Amino acid sequence: MSLLLIALPLIGLVGASLFDWNLTRPGSWRFIGLGNYLRLLQDGHFWRTIATTGWFVVGSVLLQLVAGIAIALLFNHRLPGLGIVRTLFLAPMMIAPVFAGMIWRLFLSDDFGIVKYVLQLLGWLDPPLWLADPSFALQTVIVISAWQWIPFVVLFVLAGLQVIPVELYEAAKLDGAGPLKRFRYITLPLIAPIVTTVAIFRIIDAIKVFDLIYATTAGGPGDATETISYLVYQTSMTFFDLGYGSAVATLMLVVVGALALLMVMWNSRTGLSGRRA
Repeated sequence: MSLLLIALPLIGLVGASLFDWNLTRPGSWRFIGLGNYLRLLQDGHFWRTIATTGWFVVGSVLLQLVAGIAIALLFNHRLPGLGIVRTLFLAPMMIAPVFAGMIWRLFLSDDFGIVKYVLQLLGWLDPPLWLADPSFALQTVIVISAWQWIPFVVLFVLAGLQVIPVELYEAAKLDGAGPLKRFRYITLPLIAPIVTTVAIFRIIDAIKVFDLIYATTAGGPGDATETISYLVYQTSMTFFDLGYGSAVATLMLVVVGALALLMVMWNSRTGLSGRRA
């Protein structure tokens, strides 16, 4: 039954992508085979959206991983009050992305945003329009996404750090290894499987991003922050071109499915290697 509930929408999606189906043109339901996919290949707007999604994924996930590992290393120390800080630090990932986007849209508002006010107090009298300037909009959304999901990375990496035997670090210290060498030769190899799994998971989620874009920029200014998911929404729900929108969604589904399969294979391989050890 569960398989049927998954399969039927997928069959419907792929089937719709094979038709010229636009609700603004009555009677346009016409089988065109791979016509929508050929149209994709020739659509400059689609390729710009692919590039935007790529930049978003790379920038957001890299920032999450680098900052997440650094903060996890800090949280792995025994410091007074660190338990409370750790708990509060996880709060952003508990917020719905739409709500997070709305909050940051208010913070970054040019009329009454607290970010502009603070920057002006610090001497930056004319800060940019973070979400309205094409030169800054994508980078701003990347930072907002990273802010929300860095705690997710921290949570998993910290769990990995806490199971590394302390004896390994003590032996390395006796051999004269400094902090950087201990991180490179002990910490990094042992948390690599966790980091890889988290990275694939975050890449999949970043490719599918819609809610954050919808709440902050609505794909703008122009198409500066329009991702694949937002293109599917615009094409299907604004322009009512359901056939073409289904083709874009099918392509995205194939990419996400391939990455999900990669994650499953990776987890199986690392799990097997762990059992052999």
